[in-house]
Amino acid sequence: MIVFKNVSKSYKNTTVLKDISFTIEDGNLVCLIGESGCGKTTTLKMINKLISPTTGEITINKQNIKNINDIKLRRKMGYVIQQTGLFSHMTIRENIEIIAKIEKMPAEKRASRVKEMMKMVDLDEKLLERYPNELSGGQLQRIGIARAFMTDPKIILMDEPFSALDPMSRTSLQDELLKLQRKFHKTIVFVTHDMDEAIKLADKIAIMEQGELVQYDTPEKILKYPANDFVKEFVGNKRIWNSPEFIKVKDIMITRPITCKEEDSKFYCINKMRMTKVDSLMVVDDEKKLIGILYAESLSLKNHKGKKIKDVIERDFVSVQEKDSIVDLAKLIKNTKSATIPVVDRKNHLTGLITRSSLITALSQQFVEEDE
Repeated sequence: MIVFKNVSKSYKNTTVLKDISFTIEDGNLVCLIGESGCGKTTTLKMINKLISPTTGEITINKQNIKNINDIKLRRKMGYVIQQTGLFSHMTIRENIEIIAKIEKMPAEKRASRVKEMMKMVDLDEKLLERYPNELSGGQLQRIGIARAFMTDPKIILMDEPFSALDPMSRTSLQDELLKLQRKFHKTIVFVTHDMDEAIKLADKIAIMEQGELVQYDTPEKILKYPANDFVKEFVGNKRIWNSPEFIKVKDIMITRPITCKEEDSKFYCINKMRMTKVDSLMVVDDEKKLIGILYAESLSLKNHKGKKIKDVIERDFVSVQEKDSIVDLAKLIKNTKSATIPVVDRKNHLTGLITRSSLITALSQQFVEEDE
């Protein structure tokens, strides 16, 4: 766990960071993002003591890094930068194993580990005897990642590592990093200026403005609940539609669906539908557990004449939960052709309702211009 507590940084009369406090949990990938000069790279470099805070403290696993030897601290961290930081006079093999060699990892283990790293970043071992100037930008960044993982550090710092790459290489490396993170669960601090990249990669995003930390939260919450106008503008009003998996059923459902009991009379149910302008009722028991759906057409069918409400309830229905995404919901509606989908909790209590019209209304919001 990395903890920043009231950290500030000043150079003469210039304040770069202003009293920032936040916690990076073990195994999380946290993106630091903001405009140029906001202090994100300064924040990153404080973790490995390339820059020291003017005030405040930074702890790793409750130990103040001020009390840790600089060299020992850095050797226990992986570090990937935009220009890869590879030594041009060394082969790819020598670049990858440099820290492991300094740490006196046995030669046989080093050789085995280098092969593992090449496989991990999906590169041919034949490249190991080449020099950096013989590789493409995407290959060099993969080597940078391999070197960072070589000694199996718990913390990896990445300073805009993919920003200079072409879009295809960048997307490929982002996907690769996500695979590695799912497998190894490293604590990764990743500086970027690209909000799409941060949303794709991060467990949490720290948005910075002129040296201040203005919002620190999950991508989903930042997209839905920007802390202020700066965050709202920086993120973009409609960016959430680029990540529809963050839009949940809870965000678009009808929160007070019209209900009835199976012992209610037909007259009562028909009148309730007419008064509330709906064509179906959610049938619940006294504990609000969902029993089924009563459709208006069922009440009007001639062959149902004389039957009670409980005899014409549709008990074979699909349902969703509040945490399900709008993507899953759309697929369900398409596959089942259901016009009405109740929202239930784990114990089958009715909590909301989705209709085709409510889904269409929600989806149409991305095309509606806001009236500022």
